[in-house]
Amino acid sequence: MNIVSDIQQLIQASRLYYELGETQSRVAEILGVTRPQVSRLLKRARAEGIVEIRIVDQAAWSSMAGERLRERFGLAAVHLTPGLVGPEDVSRRMIGRLAADALRGAVRDGAVVGIGDGASISAVADAVAADEPLHETGATVVPLCGGYWFTGPAREPFRRVADGIGGLPIGLLAPGLVDDPATKRSLVAHAGVRRIADLWERLEVAAFGIGGPTWSAAALGPDIVAELDRSGAVGEVLVSPFDLDGRFVSDALRERTIAYDARELQRIAVRIGVAGGPSKVRPILGALRGGTLTTLVTDEPTAEAVLALDATGAAP
Repeated sequence: MNIVSDIQQLIQASRLYYELGETQSRVAEILGVTRPQVSRLLKRARAEGIVEIRIVDQAAWSSMAGERLRERFGLAAVHLTPGLVGPEDVSRRMIGRLAADALRGAVRDGAVVGIGDGASISAVADAVAADEPLHETGATVVPLCGGYWFTGPAREPFRRVADGIGGLPIGLLAPGLVDDPATKRSLVAHAGVRRIADLWERLEVAAFGIGGPTWSAAALGPDIVAELDRSGAVGEVLVSPFDLDGRFVSDALRERTIAYDARELQRIAVRIGVAGGPSKVRPILGALRGGTLTTLVTDEPTAEAVLALDATGAAP
């Protein structure tokens, strides 16, 4: 009986799929395994360097936007995807994959990691969870804000990230926004919420989206929306709005939110901000001016637009 070695099986699956163009179903038939096993073999072949995929994007070579942003705002790193013409979710997924690599590289064994919410962070979580962890990091992964996420079958972003890095997820059973300060005070006094607050004090890595001005009177109330308009708010992180110079605004809203205090983000060593697209240019610039990030993950056209807006000396 011919027993194919582990490495030989990885090579055979890779040659059949990448060189001969066979479908994963056909590869499974040839190798006598299941289709999900083929998918795992192909992922492992890439992870172990048996397969290397290179996309030569000569246009990206000429862009210095990432380096210029890094120098201008004193960032540790800027990661850019190329601009793509197509649905917004395609660009978001590309940015998410790049941010996932940055997140994996930042997490040391035993770290406490905070994960935000929103479409961009969901894409990051998808990319992190797509590959099995190379080892168990023992990291503790917590949400950075309350909220009842994903009423469908999907798991919350922080749980998917924990799966992908071999960490332990600990949930926050509280809404992100409550009706009044008294309700917040009652909830944050709960032992379960206090446990997360204690872990927030030990955060080493945080990954969060940079949101645009999508607030509404229905969600926040007309008084808060009027205050945000008067203050020139252009974006938000962790349910904390800020203006184009990065100043956080609306103490009244902060008294109603259950989330890591965005004003304290600079205490965290690695802060990965994720966003892309024309609607995020002003929010990204505000977040950069406020020193909210150490690492920015976005797309090249957005980075160029942020630099151009900053060069105008734009104010709120």
